[in-house]
Amino acid sequence: MKSRRPCGKKTTRKRLLELSDLETNALYLGNAARQNQSVLEQLKGLSVYHGFSAREKERLEDVLIEARQLVDMTSLGSQNLAQLEGTYNNILNNNLNDTMKFLTIWSIVLTAPTIVSGFFGQNVPLPFEHTPGGWLITIALSLLLALIFAVWMNHYVNR
Repeated sequence: MKSRRPCGKKTTRKRLLELSDLETNALYLGNAARQNQSVLEQLKGLSVYHGFSAREKERLEDVLIEARQLVDMTSLGSQNLAQLEGTYNNILNNNLNDTMKFLTIWSIVLTAPTIVSGFFGQNVPLPFEHTPGGWLITIALSLLLALIFAVWMNHYVNR
């Protein structure tokens, strides 16, 4: 199943920083909305409120309803941003896991030729050292071991 990015855009550092800025601004907006709601509710308890006309009291109630709705909407927006951030984190973690898996497999596959050539770099008697095609046999052995590791790792990873 092919994964789709939001709006088909690539996840970049710039976009992640913009998302972080959005989260920060949503946090500030949510806190300001809650403080405004608190101030408006406290206004109802003051003696000034009792001097308001019926129309002014009705308007204050309307403003309080709008303030509560703003608090709810900023809370919902913050939750959406947090969920989006979590999704991006999961995508980035999966990409990192895939990259690390690829690099690990290749480091294991490339270990075989290094080990074989390391043995032939020692000053000790080794097989094929006096054979005319010994160098080619050594390279073939290295490639064979690398191929065996590659097939084994491919089988192991794709279980």
